[in-house]
Amino acid sequence: MGIKAPKYVERSVSFETRETDDDGFNLVGYGAVYGQATSIDSWEGRFDEVIDRGAFDKTLSERTPVLQFDHGRDPATGSVPIGAIQEIRSDDHGLFVHARLHDNSRVEPIRQAIASGAVDDMSFRFQVVRDDWDESRDTPLRTLKEVSLLEVGPVVFPAYAG
Repeated sequence: MGIKAPKYVERSVSFETRETDDDGFNLVGYGAVYGQATSIDSWEGRFDEVIDRGAFDKTLSERTPVLQFDHGRDPATGSVPIGAIQEIRSDDHGLFVHARLHDNSRVEPIRQAIASGAVDDMSFRFQVVRDDWDESRDTPLRTLKEVSLLEVGPVVFPAYAG
């Protein structure tokens, strides 16, 4: 297809918060969902994209990504992590994340927005290691086979609806 993937790419999905200890600082959900196509129309080009099961396996065995809000672009928190990832793993559904948000004045508005449901999406920043293209369709389909995961966290506007 000729589209060269940028060094770092961001994609988002919806998540849910579940309180495991009722203190309001747990963020639990999926940072990515497998097998669900989303339409990408950006500076990268116009195509559909699917994340393959196992796309995160190698990177998760090498490191734990950073937890950031809005990919580190929030004026209040910047690139400072908003919490610590307690568990991150690939399962049959996608990239499962359980994190603990930090208890400080900069993170508090983010925590409240998540608790109220005003922010209910999660995103991940990645570098494409291996992908496949199917250009036989009207809209090309890119399947992410392996990615290097750099960051995951809540966002206001997701790319993936899943």
